[in-house]
Amino acid sequence: MGCCGQAVTGRLTITPKDIDDGLVLQVEYVGGRTVSVTGPVTGKNYAFSGLQRVVTVDPRDAVGILRDRRFRLKGIAKVKQSEQS
Repeated sequence: MGCCGQAVTGRLTITPKDIDDGLVLQVEYVGGRTVSVTGPVTGKNYAFSGLQRVVTVDPRDAVGILRDRRFRLKGIAKVKQSEQS
């Protein structure tokens, strides 16, 4: 058993309802130079840099982005309805 009641499996399950409810993933860039990534599912552009290392990413895009070693999952958040685009 991991910290705070979390399992140690390393697996995160997100349902379509979670996405509809505003769930987003915070992805951290650990590279050096500024980089822009296009989400493979939504087509949204995500800009990462040394000054903005953590970016809120749609969970559908995060799966593809996190396959790159320069990125890692930093956290999970819920965006307020008024902030969703």
